[in-house]
Amino acid sequence: MSNENINLPLNTSDILDATGDGIIVIDENYKIVYANKRFLDDAGVPPSEVIGGYCYKVSHFRDEPCDPLLESCSVEEVIKKGRTVKVIHGHYGRQNKEIAVEINSSPFYDALTGKKYAVEVLRCLGNGSNAHLKFNLSQRLSEVGLLAEGVAHEINNPLNNILASIDMIKMCAESSGLIQNTDIADAMKESGCDIKKYFELMKQEIERCKDITKKLLILSGPVSNSSNIVNVNNSLEESLTLLSFTANKKNIMIKKNLTSNIPLIRFSEAGLRQVLLNIGLNAIQAVQENSGIVYFITKKIKEFIYIIIIDNGHGIAPEDIKKIFDPFFSKNKNSASTGLGLSISMSIIKSLGGSIEVRSKTDYGTKFTIKVPIKRDF
Repeated sequence: MSNENINLPLNTSDILDATGDGIIVIDENYKIVYANKRFLDDAGVPPSEVIGGYCYKVSHFRDEPCDPLLESCSVEEVIKKGRTVKVIHGHYGRQNKEIAVEINSSPFYDALTGKKYAVEVLRCLGNGSNAHLKFNLSQRLSEVGLLAEGVAHEINNPLNNILASIDMIKMCAESSGLIQNTDIADAMKESGCDIKKYFELMKQEIERCKDITKKLLILSGPVSNSSNIVNVNNSLEESLTLLSFTANKKNIMIKKNLTSNIPLIRFSEAGLRQVLLNIGLNAIQAVQENSGIVYFITKKIKEFIYIIIIDNGHGIAPEDIKKIFDPFFSKNKNSASTGLGLSISMSIIKSLGGSIEVRSKTDYGTKFTIKVPIKRDF
């Protein structure tokens, strides 16, 4: 089916109607300008309510566009930024039931009108456990990456403005002689107001926040890219700065034994950091508050680098060891975890030629060994 904005030859329209996947075209105003038969059937509403309707209204029952910080939006990512996006969304269809759909969205430019569109191909994954079995984990990870990137950018911009303002205030204070005037400075110190000290403290804390957003932006990079030259120790150290927030809240000790002069590797830095955060967070959650210890170790053995993460937590039951890398497997009922972390980690490491091994003993702890290849073609 087509409307006046996009005219498809009859045979093309017939072909698109014959496909098993839903196909829609969205313009820059979030309006659906084309929908094939499968999409209309899944939506369960008359074509007149789809064509010309807003995508967020038709698929999500929303009154306004999806928040691009929380969900990947085709208009934001594909039309405005020219990206190709693959994500998992929940759409509402017949009888108002939510179904899981895998969306492949690509940009389309109409040379005749100069308009830009997003072409979405939607594959229905079903609902309940059937959908869970079909989730594409790498796309799920890309959704997390988009969230990290959006949040980091949103935090980073005001931090830059605050930092610039502090520098300007400091310059004004210096040019007016406020800071250089020893009588004023001494009087302020006696009253507990050391301007220079507070300026420096504010700068240090803002720089620390900017450093955190920088690490989040690295996480948002493409996991499939293995062309990064990576220093494993540096990646581990920076991942630990993110994990330390959770560890400190529970008064958990983190210990490191990193082999010096470890060789560089060709790997996905975003992927490696995601794996370190997933397994590291699991270890922190597994140990007791105030008495837990998590060890991070790196070694070089032959043509591989080993990253070993050991905790003294409650361990994993023998019957669960073979299940922990399965999608959506989680024994922690009190956690907001989706059970995807270890499955994603295994997927990343295997795709880059490595492996993950786990050994555990109930009430003693768990040891994860991440093995990544050293590639010297750089």
